[in-house]
Amino acid sequence: MINSTIERERNRRRNQRRRIQNRRRQQVRRQLMFIGVIVLLIILSVGSCTYKYIVKKAQEATAIKKEQTEKKVEKAEIKENKGQEESEESKKKGEETQEERLKRVKKEAEDAGYPKEIIKLLSKNPETVDFVADYGAKKDSAPAETVGEVKAGEIPHLLQWDERWGYSSYGTSTLAVSGCGPTCMAMVVSGLTGDASVTPAKVAAYSMKYDYVDESNDTTWLFMEEAAQNWGLTSYEVISEETAVEAELSSGRPIICSVGPGDFTRNGHFIVLAGYDNGNVEVLDPFSRENSERTWTYEEIKDQLQGMWAYTK
Repeated sequence: MINSTIERERNRRRNQRRRIQNRRRQQVRRQLMFIGVIVLLIILSVGSCTYKYIVKKAQEATAIKKEQTEKKVEKAEIKENKGQEESEESKKKGEETQEERLKRVKKEAEDAGYPKEIIKLLSKNPETVDFVADYGAKKDSAPAETVGEVKAGEIPHLLQWDERWGYSSYGTSTLAVSGCGPTCMAMVVSGLTGDASVTPAKVAAYSMKYDYVDESNDTTWLFMEEAAQNWGLTSYEVISEETAVEAELSSGRPIICSVGPGDFTRNGHFIVLAGYDNGNVEVLDPFSRENSERTWTYEEIKDQLQGMWAYTK
């Protein structure tokens, strides 16, 4: 009798513990389910926000690209209309039009046996027509000793095909064709130091002497890192972010950029950034007056930037 009572009590307690354990398991399951639902809702919410952010950014990028394309088309139309107006005005006066002059100079250059790379300058940039036309008469002339008047702290715009030095050798080519690197360095050095004697021809000679020009007549990136030291300047690489560019230019430190195919080149090129103002950058293109006279936004050029170096005294 006593044994039976004890056994029933054990069973009762055992069952009670099982019920308590089952209730606890159910509570834990409900809590886990609740937590799971909360986590899922958070994930969905974050995912939705991320998706909306990505879509917004994509739309903004598309809008910027569209605006840039429209500006390029508008610019091309303005240039074409201006060219037509000038052409019509020249015809009225009985003068040679720009298009006619380009054709004539090209034919004369071909007949005279000028190097093909010199003749190609005409198709790359019509601004070079005088340089090509004068090649025969000036190709052996000594380069100028100075770049002209400069003021320390102001970066001058120099052109690689300037007749004062453009016929000078660079590698197996000429400054006019391949000398964008030395011309950019001459802009920066003469502008920061106020030394007008630092010409593209002298910088090109330094580049060749120390093997900074390769077999393709391209200026190496190492030149951008090291050459400025010869004229007492310090250089360092800059990351291609707008805040970094703004900080350097706003502090009076010009930047030389290596750019890829796009607005400035079909292959590779160097340009100088000389100023920044509310998203706009001052570009000094050693191959183009037109590119250097217009306003560029950082958004327009950022995807073309491949390497950048800032300079300071």
